[in-house]
Amino acid sequence: MRKVGSLVLLATQLQGLIFKSGAGVGRVLNGHVVAAIPGGEGYLTVRWETLDGLRVIQGVQSGELLRSALLKRGVSPHNGNAQLINCRGLGTCGTCAVEIDGAVEPSDRNARENLRLSLPPHTNSSHLRLACQCRVVGDVKVKKYAGFWGHRVDGLANAVQARAYLGDLEYALDPSAASIRCGVCGGDEFVACAECSGTGTDVRANRRSLPCVACRGSGFVICRSCFKGDPWDLDQVRARAARRPD
Repeated sequence: MRKVGSLVLLATQLQGLIFKSGAGVGRVLNGHVVAAIPGGEGYLTVRWETLDGLRVIQGVQSGELLRSALLKRGVSPHNGNAQLINCRGLGTCGTCAVEIDGAVEPSDRNARENLRLSLPPHTNSSHLRLACQCRVVGDVKVKKYAGFWGHRVDGLANAVQARAYLGDLEYALDPSAASIRCGVCGGDEFVACAECSGTGTDVRANRRSLPCVACRGSGFVICRSCFKGDPWDLDQVRARAARRPD
């Protein structure tokens, strides 16, 4: 019984443990690691550009299908109602058309892309690709153009928050999507607070007894890389933070 009691005490102490590792500063939260800084090696960055500006998505694993990588992180490669009315990755609807600058595989259009992007309303523009047919293998910059099919290359589209109308069936044609985890937070949706290095206290010399203002004393904050919503909308961020685990 004494041994069991010691193990319980140790587990309780680990609940708020602050540690340092090769991946940066982190915290044990509910028995698993919440990293403050991604290891960097092996993870890629997608810069997503729309009319609303540039969103930087970090922690993408090499080989992720671009469509799945975006949807899993709250960004939609489909404009407006195309989020509901699309082929879910068959490469036949053409609504996930984007401009890609960076390393993807295949490096050139495949047969499905050539066929669909040669049909109206697309005009066989050489710089558009289908996000459902491209796997990210390097840092990329992706532009989404206006129009239901993303075909109006004379102007960028408004940013759209991703909605998975069919749940996991959205990724039925991409079996690897089930293993996608944000490389920044490991799928926990929270990272250690950079202001207090995950301690939860004000790090200024004369205020260490006060809680950190940035994380409100919790030691961790929302991961903005995979936040499912507008990561700069404070109301959305605070609403999600209010539901964080203790």
